[in-house]
Amino acid sequence: MEVRYRPEELTRLPRSVEYEKGKVIMIDQTLLPAEFKTIELRTVDGVAEAIVTMKVRGAPAIGAAAAFGLALYADTTKARTKDEFMDGFYSAYERLKNTRPTAVNLFWALNRIKRLVEENLESPLEEIKGLIVEEARRIADEDVEANLRMGHYGAEALPAGNVLTHCNAGSLATVQLGTVGAVLRVMHRDGNLKLLWVDETRPVLQGARLSAWEYDYDGIPLKLIADNAAGFVMQGGKVDAIIVGADRIVANGDFANKIGTYSLAVLAKEHGIPFFTVAPLSTIDLSLRSGKEIPIEERSREEVLTCGGCRIAPDVDVYNPAFDVTPHRYLTGIITDRGVVYPPFERNLRRLFKGEE
Repeated sequence: MEVRYRPEELTRLPRSVEYEKGKVIMIDQTLLPAEFKTIELRTVDGVAEAIVTMKVRGAPAIGAAAAFGLALYADTTKARTKDEFMDGFYSAYERLKNTRPTAVNLFWALNRIKRLVEENLESPLEEIKGLIVEEARRIADEDVEANLRMGHYGAEALPAGNVLTHCNAGSLATVQLGTVGAVLRVMHRDGNLKLLWVDETRPVLQGARLSAWEYDYDGIPLKLIADNAAGFVMQGGKVDAIIVGADRIVANGDFANKIGTYSLAVLAKEHGIPFFTVAPLSTIDLSLRSGKEIPIEERSREEVLTCGGCRIAPDVDVYNPAFDVTPHRYLTGIITDRGVVYPPFERNLRRLFKGEE
């Protein structure tokens, strides 16, 4: 697969999360689309709170932010001995690990750095600190590279025409470009994306607030629709393909993504529309056999009872799952940074990790 474009040829947006010595810098996504603002976080608690409150969101971006949180600890700790340093390191690791339960990239990034540290415990303390910072930066750089590859693989797999997406798996959900976002950007650059349908994505409106904002910013033609208009748009023959992100893909191909994804998959099946998910290998969790094993985060009732800070419902009980699980039987294919995986997913996902043809 030939990578034809560089990141700067596909988006004008900066990286969503970056690291400078002593501070994690990120776009505050809770302020969009009204205000584009970056914030600087100088403590591990600050980074953890930003993940919980969705100032940074999207599985790959969460993973990179958590890695930078460990880099921040390494650069700012006052520990003088290796034992003191490791006590603080494990405390920072646990604080970041317990922020959000569904996105596997969070645990993948943290565990990658944890393994590196434990493999180098005999090294001098300053060297260990440097390894943490370097690895965190590497995780972020690799995310951009993976997104670029996924963009090209996905653009070859999807039919030209009108595409529908849900939530935000764009540049804001990753370090840069996006998973879905990279595919859409390459298709747009190639002239193969006629129109992008964007679901608003209740209850936090990531589609309306974030996807519509960033794709419009990059000049991609789009129409924003209410979530419950998607079936009608499909019925009218106005959708040629659907592409969504993923927060965790398991061994049989079932996957968790933003609540509402499963409904789209069922509708796509009814209307004969190709349905793809796209995610890097770090999102694939072969330790879980089916989607029934994926932990699903339940978020605050206020996200449903309010909108933009305004009360829209009476004070009643609320069930607010952040994600749902789409069974693999609804999937046309899984776009990864190593290629597109088609059924049978269980066999072909394992082959992908083994590097088999």
